Amino acid sequence: MAGLSQGRSYRRQLFDEIFDFSEDDSLFTEDVEEDESAGDQDMNEGGIRAVANTNAIEEGPLTGMLFPCISTMFNFYKEHARLKGFSVFKRSAVNVRGGSRKYQTISCDKGRKAIGAKSSKRINCPAKINAILRENGMWQISKVISSHNHELEPSMSRLMVAHRSLNMDMKRRLEANDIAGIRPAKSIRLLEVQAGGPENLSCLSKDCRNFIERKRRLRLGDGDAEAIRKLFVRMQRNDPEFFYSFDLDDDSRLSNVLWVHPRSRAAYEEFNDVVSFDTTYLVNRYKLPFATIVGVNHHGQSILLGCALISHEDVNTFKWLFMTWLEAMEDVHPNSILTDQCESMRKAIREVMPNTRHRFCLWHILCKVPEKFKGVTDYDSACLEFKAVIYDSLTIEMFERNWNEFVVKHGLERNEWLSKLYVDREYWVPIYLNHTFWAGMVSTQRSESMHAYFDGYVNSMSTLKQFVEQYEIAMCDKNEKEFYADFKSKNTVVNCISVFKWEQQFQKAFTNSIFKLVQEEIKRMWYCHVIQPTEEGRREADNEPGIERHKIMEKSIINNWFRREFVYDVEYRENGQYFSCNCKKFESKGILCCHIMRLMSLKDIKFINERYLLRRWRKDVNRVHSKKFFHGGYPHMTEEFEKYREMERLFQEASDLAYDDNKIKFVKQRLAELKRDLLSWNDGMIAPTSNAQVTIDTNNVDENEENERVILNPHVTRSRGRPRINRHRSVREITQRANSGRNRNSGRGRRRGRPRNNINSNIAEQVYIYFFKSVLMLFISFFFRYFM
Repeated sequence: MAGLSQGRSYRRQLFDEIFDFSEDDSLFTEDVEEDESAGDQDMNEGGIRAVANTNAIEEGPLTGMLFPCISTMFNFYKEHARLKGFSVFKRSAVNVRGGSRKYQTISCDKGRKAIGAKSSKRINCPAKINAILRENGMWQISKVISSHNHELEPSMSRLMVAHRSLNMDMKRRLEANDIAGIRPAKSIRLLEVQAGGPENLSCLSKDCRNFIERKRRLRLGDGDAEAIRKLFVRMQRNDPEFFYSFDLDDDSRLSNVLWVHPRSRAAYEEFNDVVSFDTTYLVNRYKLPFATIVGVNHHGQSILLGCALISHEDVNTFKWLFMTWLEAMEDVHPNSILTDQCESMRKAIREVMPNTRHRFCLWHILCKVPEKFKGVTDYDSACLEFKAVIYDSLTIEMFERNWNEFVVKHGLERNEWLSKLYVDREYWVPIYLNHTFWAGMVSTQRSESMHAYFDGYVNSMSTLKQFVEQYEIAMCDKNEKEFYADFKSKNTVVNCISVFKWEQQFQKAFTNSIFKLVQEEIKRMWYCHVIQPTEEGRREADNEPGIERHKIMEKSIINNWFRREFVYDVEYRENGQYFSCNCKKFESKGILCCHIMRLMSLKDIKFINERYLLRRWRKDVNRVHSKKFFHGGYPHMTEEFEKYREMERLFQEASDLAYDDNKIKFVKQRLAELKRDLLSWNDGMIAPTSNAQVTIDTNNVDENEENERVILNPHVTRSRGRPRINRHRSVREITQRANSGRNRNSGRGRRRGRPRNNINSNIAEQVYIYFFKSVLMLFISFFFRYFM
């Protein structure tokens, strides 16, 4: 008993120092009784008077104040701290038996001791309040220390952690904007504009970013790769025609993934003649190249026929990608495909699609000309002549002759790059490829324009699931543009610019965008002239009855002082109305050239044969893919946000009906009553019910029924290209590279190749190192010269 009494005495002394209890407190002795009813009445009255006073917050907490709960007391002290210029936190809480809390301390946030030499705001400030839970359930302040050992800054209160918060409306807006693909910076800027400036917000920009990041992690749930698998499973349940495939390594880690939408599969049935393949897009957290297979629709727009995220750019990866994609397309091979000069791609295409015509991107080749022709004496002339050899050669014989003359003239016989290009000339020179249909594509520009389109939806830190979700939004936007182009072609008419009957044929058959290309050829027709045949030409024509050969000269106006003249051979067979021109525009683009049109005008042809009205460009064709609208993977708002929007919609409708002063006053009165009812709400109240429709949440389906193993996130990969250089550079080299990099375009999407070096940020450091080494060498040489 002596030990128990001694321990109780020590505990009483300890709490007396902390909470400033009086000797007659009955906290530790159960023998003392007090008039609970009187005490409760006095405390309740005192507490009500203290809290209800509007000046109490500015004056601060006082000993004896009563609060119904800890949160009310904390908010009261926090608001007082905001007005005075400091912040608070809940420092300690003492629990009694049963786990219930009985004592609480709230201190200035600088009231803790500093930890070591680390910079900290902790300076052991003594300001605090102590509170105790009374038997009637009220919290009473027992001790108040209002003095601080630091200056108070009321103007800086909004920057302190305890006074920063995001209200529900801000949270809903930020989450909705993030799901819609709006960048956090723009969402935060919108909140600042609506609040009248950042100083009027109740939080900082980093608080908004942290909230967005937390919501992203909650939406992600499982691992990144596993979240994609569950998303694809759900999308396939919504539409069985949705196709996806995963390629995993031995550790069940994601290596490659490919997916194709039902709309893309239906579109490929119509437009499987030419596709473009590119892997130069690296916008995601794991730096996985985004491989796109892009086609051309009947409006000349780019359409996505399949896409994949791949971890390597080798032959085996490309073989898996092409084979899986053909599996989704029911093994229908494209007639032609356009890629860059990747040897791995060429080998994979040769093995998987041997009958498909392969073409290299001409733009990538011409981009290397300035670098490869650096040592040429007449550099400017060599670049212009090289392009003329490529574009102005109308026959294979002409190209061979012009190429040899160009190489000999500029002394480039030993140029390895040109030699390799000449060996692969059938993959990139237009004269070797124009007999194949390419829908006007000579480069992977359509793929890169598709990548630029994605730049508005993703960034370099996007997770795989975010990437797929934003891809869904981008694709829906693309589909809407195609749908609108269909509407314009069927509801608006582009006026003819001539009196030719065959132009009206093109007007009725072709979509508006393609018909405008036809009109461009009609305009060029005025610069074409028929050359009268020579005697030899007449004799040859007499020997081939039924075949007419004409020479059409076109004058190309390059600028005000330079023109070029080209002579084209046009062949016409009246039986069956066949036309052929050695420019091969119809064969490569599907549109009649101005040279054939000039001959049609000469022959006074009224109507063109239907074979020259290609089906792929027509607007009167019923296409299946145009009626497929798949939103299975389209990100939707959260359930909480949808409930909020429903309430907001009802309020907006009521506000629209309140168009006069009496009705506005009525709405305000009802809203005030509704607010009071919500503030006094308790769990026992029952809200009025209505006949609401029951909906099934398809987002909560169990994706684990397939008994598939969990997919791990992929490794961060490296793209093709030269590795980063880590050697020290001279000051001259650093300056030259910095100046050459100032005009580089900086996009959100990283392109494949050599990684960019952050040269500008390291110039000063490199210069200092070089200067230090120079001074050190001078000092050593001076020392050995005069002292040794």
